[in-house]
Amino acid sequence: MSALQTSPAVAAFEAERRRLLLRQRGEAVIGLLIFSVLLVVSFHRSQFFGSDIGGDPLGRMADFLTRMTPDLKAEALLADRRTEGSLHSWFYDLPLWLRSAWQTVEMAILATALGAVLALGASFLCAQNLMPFAPVRFVVRRTLEAIRTLPDLIMALILVAAFGVGPLAGVLTLTISTLGSLGKLFAEINEEIDPRQLEALQASGAGPLKKIRYGVLPQVLPNYASYALIRLEGNLAGAAALGIVGAGGIGLELQRAITYTEFDTYLAILLIIIGMITLIDLASEAIRHRLIGLESA
Repeated sequence: MSALQTSPAVAAFEAERRRLLLRQRGEAVIGLLIFSVLLVVSFHRSQFFGSDIGGDPLGRMADFLTRMTPDLKAEALLADRRTEGSLHSWFYDLPLWLRSAWQTVEMAILATALGAVLALGASFLCAQNLMPFAPVRFVVRRTLEAIRTLPDLIMALILVAAFGVGPLAGVLTLTISTLGSLGKLFAEINEEIDPRQLEALQASGAGPLKKIRYGVLPQVLPNYASYALIRLEGNLAGAAALGIVGAGGIGLELQRAITYTEFDTYLAILLIIIGMITLIDLASEAIRHRLIGLESA
């Protein structure tokens, strides 16, 4: 055993192992130093710890959070709207906010459904194992990439200018964004299917549509639904944000509160948005678990 341990082969192996370990550790240290420098520069450039307008940014953030907090009074908590310090006076326009929140949910559901259907068609056109024509795949993939590079807020501003203030611009924005993201994901799912089912259908003389209907969709529908539900959660938050630029939903009410500097109203509307997104997240999570067979867990 001693002779084996001191043999030239073992010594050479140990020396090479130590060299590789030192190289990996050196690369890790260099990478950490580069990241630290970039982080410090980013903090400086973003004026996180110091601002040109003076004052402490972190202190101003704390002051802003303080102004957002309503002045509730325990003895008047359940009083009417005219009583200061009551919940009713804080959520003074709750029926309108709930209607706007429901409009936001409708926008997200409609945009997700339309975008998923369009993405489904696009995914068949850019999947390498389903579309034999390379030019078609190239054009569709580049189109989806171009869509994904467009920020939602910029697209919403353009569509608001084209169609006017309202939910239509928000629905179109989220539909286009959903098409870009889900189209890529659906295409990748299509390329990972078991090819043996397609080969069996092709051997039996099935056409392209029947191959998709009986060979592709049964394998991919659970994953399609899972990604579409995840996108629905993102679209709900996106619909709420797009309302700030006039694209409908509860974001319009948030923009109105921002315009009139109603700080405590910011928090009230944000709490409604958080509650709305949480409920949708819980519902979509339950549906996803049922689709992939985790409902018992």
